[in-house]
Amino acid sequence: MKFMMHLRYFQISIIAILFICWLSAPVYAEKQGSIDKDPDPVIAIIGSTKIRISDIENKEINELRAALYEKLNQSLRQRSLEQLGAKHPEFRRASKIKITDKEIRGFFKLNNLKERGTYKQLAPQIRLYLEAQAQAIHYDALFKKAVRRGLIVSYLQKPNEYLVRVPVETAYLRGQDSAKVMVLEFSDYQCPFCSRVQPTIKKLMHNYKTSVVFGYRHAPLPFHYEADEAAIAAECARDQGRFVPYHNLLFKNYRRINIPNIRQFAKQAGVKNLDKFNSCLDSEKYRSRMENDQKAAKEAGIKGTPGFVIGKYDKKSGVVVGEVLSGAQPEEKFVALLEKYIKKSR
Repeated sequence: MKFMMHLRYFQISIIAILFICWLSAPVYAEKQGSIDKDPDPVIAIIGSTKIRISDIENKEINELRAALYEKLNQSLRQRSLEQLGAKHPEFRRASKIKITDKEIRGFFKLNNLKERGTYKQLAPQIRLYLEAQAQAIHYDALFKKAVRRGLIVSYLQKPNEYLVRVPVETAYLRGQDSAKVMVLEFSDYQCPFCSRVQPTIKKLMHNYKTSVVFGYRHAPLPFHYEADEAAIAAECARDQGRFVPYHNLLFKNYRRINIPNIRQFAKQAGVKNLDKFNSCLDSEKYRSRMENDQKAAKEAGIKGTPGFVIGKYDKKSGVVVGEVLSGAQPEEKFVALLEKYIKKSR
């Protein structure tokens, strides 16, 4: 769940916080009574060469800067509303926002959390998370209202989005081939989170069938011992036009992946020439393709699975340029990025 992901941001060391705080601080220059902000400030000069944040930034640094921005923004909202509320009752912060059982059940079902525990076990955590989220939304609305009225002027700068360029290469493509937006997935067939996100991917494929192309590349993790073979087997099934049914069977049975079952799944997926399939699997015909996929994932900054690159797709160059979305995220996270890049491609 999202509230579990947020915990990692609180584990940043003091040194890292100070370093990223310095990197994130906007550079201001007073000009005729106004404040100019440089979104990519110079942080050093080596000889006569200026070094900017973008010159040293990678995905991890960008995520830390973004996390710090969110924390600073949250603190600024709180301080602003406390100060404004003393003079303007309409900006006083509301008491604790109540969350209904219906909302909790809806969240539990929407995020397919039954594999993480029962509703009874998870309901208290979900309630706390939804209350905090609702409170944050409420404060944000008040803060934006005050900004619109000129009561607050904020000079906090959100870090520029970190974009990656990833070649599509041998990815298996589904959806609108001529689309200008792509979701490029890197997954592992033995990964439970990869399996969990598949219903979301299928729903997105249905909802964006005319505007988005969906690509799949392999990123088996080293501690999943049959994940390599499963990835190679999927490519062997692809040779006979049965990639999708075989791919779906692997994710559906991610707990049962072993060599005998990998062979059996081929028959269930409708692979016609089983001898050819088994020969392809035994010879590891597509190991180099799988390893190239792993390399592409690493170069994109994807360290775990599932990992997605969502952005602008240039069919001519065969490259997707966009942002990395990590983990089995809820549908709204995908939708926000897709709508952003669809709007840009118009």
